[in-house]
Amino acid sequence: MIVYDPPRPRPQQTAQQKAKRPSGLNENYAREIMELHTLGVDGGYTQKDVTELAKVLTGWTIEKPQQGGEFKFDERRHEPGKKVVLGKQFKEGGEGEGMKALEMLAHHPSTAHFISKKLAMRFVSDDPPESLVQRMAQTFMKSDGDIREVLRTMYRSPEFWTPETYRAKVKTPLEFVVSAVRASGADVRTPQALSQQLQKLGMPLYGMQPPTGYSMKADAWVNSAALLNRMNFGLALAAGKLPGVQWNPSATVSDNQLPSDPSGALANFETALLDGDVSKQTHTTILNQLNDPQAAARNNVPPMQGANLRLIAGLLLGSPEFQRR
Repeated sequence: MIVYDPPRPRPQQTAQQKAKRPSGLNENYAREIMELHTLGVDGGYTQKDVTELAKVLTGWTIEKPQQGGEFKFDERRHEPGKKVVLGKQFKEGGEGEGMKALEMLAHHPSTAHFISKKLAMRFVSDDPPESLVQRMAQTFMKSDGDIREVLRTMYRSPEFWTPETYRAKVKTPLEFVVSAVRASGADVRTPQALSQQLQKLGMPLYGMQPPTGYSMKADAWVNSAALLNRMNFGLALAAGKLPGVQWNPSATVSDNQLPSDPSGALANFETALLDGDVSKQTHTTILNQLNDPQAAARNNVPPMQGANLRLIAGLLLGSPEFQRR
C-alpha cells in the first residue's frame, strides 16, 4: 500500500479527513516492484527513481483487506504534480500514472534480462550462462514479454542441453517431498505429516516472510543436516511411518519384477524411481546396506525376508540422484 501526505492540503478535504490520513511516503512497494519484479537489483535505477515511483503509485491501495481485499485507487491519497521515473516524465493523471509506469517497466531491457535470468536459474542452473540469458532476453523484447516464446528459446539453446546442465539443479525441500510422493505413488489421505516434514526440512509452507521468497539455489539447501533429514524422510515414507500417507513399495513395480535377491530388487527400483539413472557409487553403497543384517534396524525400517523393499525404496529416495531434477 502506498500512502503519502502531500506538503499542502487539498481544498476539497475537510479538517477531519486530513486528520485521519497517515503521513509519510512508503517507498517499499516501489522498491520491490523494481528490484524483485521488473528491473532487478542491478537494473539501473536510483533512489530518486524509487521515490518518484512511490509518488506515482500513491493512492493504490486495497479495500477491506480483512475481507479478501480488492484493488482500489484512492484519489484523495494520490500525490499531485509531475514525476520523473528513469528519465521519463509522468504528467498528473491519477491511477493512469501507475499503469503507464508499470507498462514502461515491463518493456525495459533490464526487466527482460532479469526475468530471463530467473527462468534460466529455475530450469537450467544456479548460475546460467550469460549467452543463454541474453538470447532469452532478446526474445522477451521481440515478443512483447511472451514467456512461452522465451522458454522456447531456452529449450532450443545449446546451453540447455550440455552435460554440465543435466540435473544441475538441486530440488528445494518442497520439490523433493512432492517428487517423492509422486514417484512412489503414495496415497496421501491427510497432508499434515508432509507439511510437518517440510517444516523439518527448512521450508514451511507459506513460512517465508521476506518478499524475496525461498531461494532456488543449492547453497540454501545442501548441507549435512539437510541431507540427513531428506534421507530420514525417504525412509519414513517407505516404512509407512508418516500418518495419513501410505505407500507399499512392492506396488511400485510389477510382481514379476521383484526378485528376492537384493541386487535384482535394487536394480528394478532404480528403474522405477529414477529411470535407472543411478551412479555406480550409489548402487554399491545401497547394496552394501542391503547386505548388512543390521541396516534395517539402524535405519528404523521394518525387517523383511529376502530383499527389504522398504529399505531399498527409502535409501533411493535419499540418494544424491533423487535430490536433483
